[in-house]
Formats: sequence, structure tokens, C-alpha cells
Amino acid sequence: MSWVSSTQAVAGRFSVVVPSFQQGEFLERTLRSILDQDYADVEIIVQDGGSTDQSVEILKRYGDRLRWESKRDNGQSAAINEAMCKATGEFLCYLNSDDIFCAGALRRVADFFASHREADIVYGLADFIDERDKVLGAYPTEGWDYTRLLETCFICQPTCFWRRSFMERSGPFDESLHYAMDYEYWLRVGATTPFYLLPEKLAQSRCHARAKAFGQASATLRTTVAVLQRYHNGRIPPRWIIGYARDCAEQQLHKGGATPVRWTRFALSYWRALQVMAPKVTAGGAAVLLRKLGPPYPSARRKAHSPLSDLKRGLITADQDVSR
Repeated sequence: MSWVSSTQAVAGRFSVVVPSFQQGEFLERTLRSILDQDYADVEIIVQDGGSTDQSVEILKRYGDRLRWESKRDNGQSAAINEAMCKATGEFLCYLNSDDIFCAGALRRVADFFASHREADIVYGLADFIDERDKVLGAYPTEGWDYTRLLETCFICQPTCFWRRSFMERSGPFDESLHYAMDYEYWLRVGATTPFYLLPEKLAQSRCHARAKAFGQASATLRTTVAVLQRYHNGRIPPRWIIGYARDCAEQQLHKGGATPVRWTRFALSYWRALQVMAPKVTAGGAAVLLRKLGPPYPSARRKAHSPLSDLKRGLITADQDVSR
């Protein structure tokens, strides 16, 4: 039996999976963005990891307008897979409990699938928003190119939708990953299946200090580096080596001390990490590393003061444009 539910898929139905944990501050906005879509047949499945904030009370208020369960689980990937097994729709996606859909997103995706019968998976454009829903800027989405995807994740996860039949063939998310599980999935399935770009705004990805990409940036970065090694035969693109070195150096900023001491510790850590990782760089990447030998101390200090400073200043994006 397929890992996806054996229930016959309901034609035209969207099953929107919402993995959630301690996101009560944003959860209702996420749910409203789904419920307010101008599309009739939408199934919402919330898989909550046993939240102790207001999440459960919010879920109870919506009654039979959604299906939900709150219990301890083995992480986000496991929650997504478990909820996908309950899905009955022809079209599948997941929306993290702090992100939101744009108005009309599901209708536009349904129209795209109807007019592109050959497409199994589609992604669209997105904006970054802050805690108050203010738009910070556009996600750096690019047209489909698997070689380019191996260098950077240009797909904004909440804009990605796929056919149920496709997921039944391609399998679930990797439950050993607690970070970058979406990027790993795109790399795994994209090697054999082309993605289609729908050039319309479909979602908004929320940036805040408690989000994994920022609050747990080091773990996210290290997981991404490990994932990339799977698909580069043990090699790592230079932009990610630079990001790893910068992250190692940033840890030194928390130790305090006079500015000359802090700078010295930062620089030594940065250069040491580059030296360790440089032998693993992908072909042609050595020249890039040589151009990035200068320790990025000023921007690292800004980031230490505010985790979102790089994004807000346009220095990097939430897809971890760490080559700067």
C-alpha cells in the first residue's frame, strides 16, 4: 500500500496540510488565508505537535471547518507526512503555521494544473513579510533549472503544489531532517521531474526571530550543507561554504571582549572554517572562495544585534544567500 492514504482522491480538491507547533500568534492568520480562498473544495489538515500556547483553543473555534490533531510527534517532517496520509485531495501542499496564502492562490493553481496536464508540481512567486504582515520584499524566485537549484533554493516552499499521484510515486519527506526538508525534497524529485513556474504571487513567507530560518539558523545551515553533499557527490557549492564559515565566526561574537579581540576571534574562526571546508568545494568554486577571504565582520555584528538585519538591508534573503 502507498504511504499516502489509499482513499480515492477527490478530483479538484486541495488538501492543505498545516504543520504547527507553538505558533498561536500566527496560526489564525494562516487558517484565515486558506478559508478565505475563492475556491470551493479545500480540505485543511492541521497537524500540531502538542502546542501549549493558544493554538489548540484557536483550532477548537473552527470546528468542522478543518481537521486537526494535537500531540507530540517526531518533528515537522513527520507531522507533514502523517497529515499527508490523511489527505483526500487531488492537489497537495503544506503551509507552515506562520505563512499565508495570497488571495486567489488556490484558484490560480487549479487553473494552471487544468491547462497543463503534463505538470506534476508547480511553484509561484512570494513575498517576505514580518510579524505584522508588512511586506519586506520579494522572494528571489527563478525559473526552473535543476543545475541552478543545486546552488540555491529559489523555490519558496508555501508556493509549491503537487498532484497527489506524483507524491504517491515520489514518496514522503525525509523524517530524519528537522530542517531543510523541503529543499531536500525539491532536489530529490527535481532530478527526474521538471517543476513548472506559475509567475503569480501565491504566498507570503513570514520572517521573524523565532522562525527556523532565523532563530535556528545554524542548525538549518548545517543541515542544508549536509543535504547538498548528497546531491553533489560529497561536494559543497562555494556560497554555502562561505555561509558555514560566517556562521562559525558569528558564534565568536557572543563571547564579548574588546573590539580588537572580538574581530581577531571572528577572523580566525572564519578563516579556519574556510580552510576546513575548501577541499570539499564544487568544481570551479575555489575562485569564489578566494574572492571571499575578507571576514564579513560589520554585517555579522548587525546580524548579532538583529537576526533579520541582513534580510531587511537586502544583504541576504531568507533562502540563505550566504555568499555575501
